[in-house]
Amino acid sequence: MKRPHSLVAALALAGCGSSTQPPPPADVVDVSAHVHDAVSPDVAPSDVTDARPMSDVASRCVNGVALPYPDAPARIDELRPLPDLRFDTAAGVAALHDFYAPCATAPQVLLIRTLTSWSGPSQHAAAHTQRLLAHPQADRVALLDLLALGPDNLPATRDDLTAWRARYDAAPTALAIDPQYRFNPLYLSVGELPLYVFVDTRSMRVARVLTRPSSAELEAAITAALASIDGLPRPRTPPAEPLVDGRFTRDEWEMIQAMAPLPAVPADPTNRVADDTRAARLGESLFNDAGLSSSSTVSCATCHAAATLFTDARPQGVGVRPGDRNTPTVLFAPHARWSFWDGRADTLWAQALGPVENPAEMASTRLAVAHRIADRYAAAYTELFGPLPPLGDATRFPAAGMPGDPRWETMTSDDRDAVNRVFVNMGKSMAAFERTLSYAPSALDRYAAGAMTALTVSQRDGLKHFFVGGCVQCHHGPLLSDGAFHNIGFATGRTDGMPDRGRIDAIAALMASPFRSDGAYSDDRTVGAHLTRIVSDPSQLGQFHTPSLRGVARTGPWGHGGTFPSLAEVIRHYARGLSMPPLEGSAGTRDLHLPSFHQDDGTVLPMVNLLNAM
Repeated sequence: MKRPHSLVAALALAGCGSSTQPPPPADVVDVSAHVHDAVSPDVAPSDVTDARPMSDVASRCVNGVALPYPDAPARIDELRPLPDLRFDTAAGVAALHDFYAPCATAPQVLLIRTLTSWSGPSQHAAAHTQRLLAHPQADRVALLDLLALGPDNLPATRDDLTAWRARYDAAPTALAIDPQYRFNPLYLSVGELPLYVFVDTRSMRVARVLTRPSSAELEAAITAALASIDGLPRPRTPPAEPLVDGRFTRDEWEMIQAMAPLPAVPADPTNRVADDTRAARLGESLFNDAGLSSSSTVSCATCHAAATLFTDARPQGVGVRPGDRNTPTVLFAPHARWSFWDGRADTLWAQALGPVENPAEMASTRLAVAHRIADRYAAAYTELFGPLPPLGDATRFPAAGMPGDPRWETMTSDDRDAVNRVFVNMGKSMAAFERTLSYAPSALDRYAAGAMTALTVSQRDGLKHFFVGGCVQCHHGPLLSDGAFHNIGFATGRTDGMPDRGRIDAIAALMASPFRSDGAYSDDRTVGAHLTRIVSDPSQLGQFHTPSLRGVARTGPWGHGGTFPSLAEVIRHYARGLSMPPLEGSAGTRDLHLPSFHQDDGTVLPMVNLLNAM
């Protein structure tokens, strides 16, 4: 659709076009506005009409000249004009006064859409923006998209806009960041995404608010909002949207289709032997070698057993002694951006190194590992990585040692580096093995591919609850995970009962690690460029990585502390959302976007059945 010249000017102002000309004066700006809200399109007219009397509208335009942007309180108040908020774009600033047009011949609607990088419905909305812009009256709608949170659930930055912009099938009028999440006060209950705020550009007052509408609901809401602004009768309620399998809107069905199939394991440039079959064979041997532990009784396979989907079926892992967290499966780890519950490693091979020196897991040292490899795997190792260091020289290479150990600290820096490389190559071989693990297509995969009887009636009902309840906000895509970090108020699993601080403590460990993707032991340091933007933020207290739901029914007990013995209990915890007190031993502030839904068996049991089909 061809956009009016004034809209092109607004796009340029927001950094979305090539023009460098300033926008026209406010009294002749002809931008359109698009607003959306969590109310059904057939609600009473009062839900979409402007709360301000028409005389107030006229008073903002005197003899064809617009008065200055209306005074407004600093906080957002639906009964008053919006404050003249400013938002950073990739190339400058977008301000609400750019859309203020009290003298426009055809009144406008500004649609402010708040999204987050990790939200499944946000991603889908951005990828289908063209549907919104195809509205018959789209020339009277301006779309201001605000990215509030980045991919790891931190306040969005300008750096996040490049990747986010790539998700669009059509550009919004303006794209900016809103790390302060300034439209939060307009949430009436659960903070579902996207949040749509309809603004009458004559007065800059909120006319309507919607959360996560379907494309059909959004189109009807735009039509109704424009009719209200024009003083026309409310349009007739459109026919009900056809539902796929009698349950799912077009948007929901598209998101279901995007859940399958599990894609091929992504390339790992940081590991040059990632797909070398020789490395995978060596890695499998090392994965099952209890001799790598100090007790010679614990291997990686001890806690990651194939029979239990590469978990240990315990509340908390038990190595040489009990640990503090539940053992996650490694089956889908090659697909993840972060490893461990707290994300303290950003490569699969770095994750493989952590348990070896963890005092509760294998309680070994990198020097001991190097000697084990030299004694048992020398031929396979040298074929892949070249000669081992002269580990037989005990004066240079003690039998055991790691950073912080006096035996390690007395070694030369070159010898420490040589041992580190053997240690890293062990991790890279294990990663190569883990990349070969496969998972058979699930019933959900078959359903998403069009086999409508692959799920039982109860499971399909559970899938509908999965959308209505908001689970899809974080559990979406082929991994059924957003890859981000959230605080959902789960209880600690620590043996001392103290709160588990999660992500906030992992940042320091990650940044101090020599085994980062941008470090000296990475085979492609450019992959780790994102680490230069990693920050510590108070919101990370108590946050943990969103696990994949694939195979989830076989990975219990559940939660980072392993404190939920049944999936029904996990679901009921989510159902209570922000209304329940945090569980004992949780830390930090729970996410605004926690779902909230019914806890009756008619909701919970179908969702449990669904999880058994994933």
